[in-house]
Amino acid sequence: MSLYTINRLRKTFGGRDVLNIPELTIEKGKIYALLGANGTGKTTLLNLLAFLDTPSDGEILFDSDKVNYAEKELKKLRRKVIMLDQQPILFSTSVFKNLEFGLKIRKVNKAERRRCIEEALDTVGMTEFINAQAIHLSGGESQRVALARVLVLQPEVLLCDEPTSNVDRANQSIIIDLLRELNSRKKLSIIFSTHDHNLALTLAHQTINLDQRMEHAGADTMPWFPAI
Repeated sequence: MSLYTINRLRKTFGGRDVLNIPELTIEKGKIYALLGANGTGKTTLLNLLAFLDTPSDGEILFDSDKVNYAEKELKKLRRKVIMLDQQPILFSTSVFKNLEFGLKIRKVNKAERRRCIEEALDTVGMTEFINAQAIHLSGGESQRVALARVLVLQPEVLLCDEPTSNVDRANQSIIIDLLRELNSRKKLSIIFSTHDHNLALTLAHQTINLDQRMEHAGADTMPWFPAI
């Protein structure tokens, strides 16, 4: 079943196309890797899929419905699709309060908040850090807490920008296993960006290759998508 359908999608900055996708379909319940070097539009595409940015042209369908870019409608979609940044920013409070923030915004009651937080921290193997101050965590620990902060909100789609690029090897392995488990056990649809071919082949069901084609006339750079 289709999760995203993209038609004639373009994103332009400063008069140049930084993303140009004639068509693309992403299915539900799978892990997709956006593979490409820096500057090929991976983060730009993730921001569009997360409804944090709007296309310059073309359309995106989510769950077969054309995306309406009215702010009220975007807020509904952002509850279903959540992005995990490459360098997530945690509040300088406890791990518990970092996870509690989004649940408070959604008006979840206190008892349910604690249950959700404990479950999410257990999933990422960070239960013992529930009362720790987030500023004292290592890079890998911070990434796992950031992932738990996403999980408490129970998204339908998880978008990850270079999820293992800023963590040590041990935490890379943990995060990869976590993403695989979340997809398998919770049927969470996952799309992540990477420049690591091995990670894309190891973790993803399908890989979307972003590349750049140099136009000799004017030496403009046109990002493009070959077949999946």
